[in-house]
Amino acid sequence: MMISSHFRRSFSIGTLRRCCTVCQTDIGKLDRSYSSNRTLCVIDTIQRNNNLTLRFRSSTHSKTETTIRYVSSSANTDGNTPTKDTEKPVKKPKKVTTLSMGAMKRRGEKITMVTAYDFPSAVHVDRAGVDVLLVGDSCAMVELGFETTQPITLDQMIHHCQAVKRGAPNRPLLVGDMPFGSYEYKDVDIALKNAYRMVKEGGMDAVKFEGGSEARANIVRHVVEGGVAVLGHVGLTPQAISVLGGFRAQGRTAANARSLLDDALRLQDAGAFAVVLECVPANVATAITEALEIPTIGIGAGGGTSGQVLVFHDLLGMLSHPHHEEFVPRFCKQYARVGMEITNGLAQFKEEVKNGAFPGNDYSPYKMNKMEEEIFNELLNNDSKKEGASASSLEDTDESEQLNLYGNNKTD
Repeated sequence: MMISSHFRRSFSIGTLRRCCTVCQTDIGKLDRSYSSNRTLCVIDTIQRNNNLTLRFRSSTHSKTETTIRYVSSSANTDGNTPTKDTEKPVKKPKKVTTLSMGAMKRRGEKITMVTAYDFPSAVHVDRAGVDVLLVGDSCAMVELGFETTQPITLDQMIHHCQAVKRGAPNRPLLVGDMPFGSYEYKDVDIALKNAYRMVKEGGMDAVKFEGGSEARANIVRHVVEGGVAVLGHVGLTPQAISVLGGFRAQGRTAANARSLLDDALRLQDAGAFAVVLECVPANVATAITEALEIPTIGIGAGGGTSGQVLVFHDLLGMLSHPHHEEFVPRFCKQYARVGMEITNGLAQFKEEVKNGAFPGNDYSPYKMNKMEEEIFNELLNNDSKKEGASASSLEDTDESEQLNLYGNNKTD
């Protein structure tokens, strides 16, 4: 839709005042002179030398698409304003898919993945443009406070997947971790049934299984044939800590490293679209990455993988504290120390509440008008008088009862 000539003639520096309520432009103005049901956002006024150069954009806002039209005009000395209209549609960010991840590996473009568990975290991950968002079963430890990942249930995982889906509904590939006890059975239909729940109820694009044994590969194959994309996971597999003897790095011997390579190849043959490599030597992860056609995502596995994944809370230092640095894995680089700021903010809130500084007048915005305040005070005074009379009556009753205690009815 072209901007009306009436609007172009009437446009001036004075129109740049209010904020667009749709796109939240800091310096903008709502102008509906050319349409009653569309919003025009006007921005970017530039004064150069003695000539006024105006640049503004009109945006047709909707839930699904925004079309931006740029118009440039320079005020001539005779008052005429030549204009040139161009249209530039703003496209939605392209959805990351399992196929696009494969293409990224072939191009040599690194893949980014972040593990997050709730709506606000997902919003931040989406805004940062991260490629893959994993709803990991590490939620059991990070969010729910368990010592391992094993206690979390499928219903709990679906609950967190739903929250993440609402926070990042469009761009990143969403992967849900299949929790311990939801897929390991000989009856592979159980795994498929639960994978369907993660997709249909949780809103996930794919699911993740741990392990690369022949039995696990059969499960992956059955689930992929059932129509659900699968992300594999080898190396340190936290769900199997009872067998591994704890959270220990894997692939540190030649035989174990070769076994991990076989596991990864087995998962690829079963139809997995990518494989997570956790806590393995960098040279082993590089060798596996070079041997596979599908991408590898490393965590504590060096820089030779196709991409990297870290937990949202770890990389932002959500639990950072001078006495609790052991919560941060050795392989995790902290890009912020949010935990310190959170602790300081909470401590300041507590102090200001205790000393009466908060909320104060600045954060008590709701007022009564003077007349209503006087009526309210009068009502309180009346109530106070009634309560005083009632309290006096109760005191007389209490004293009378005290005098009659234990049958002592005598008076001097």
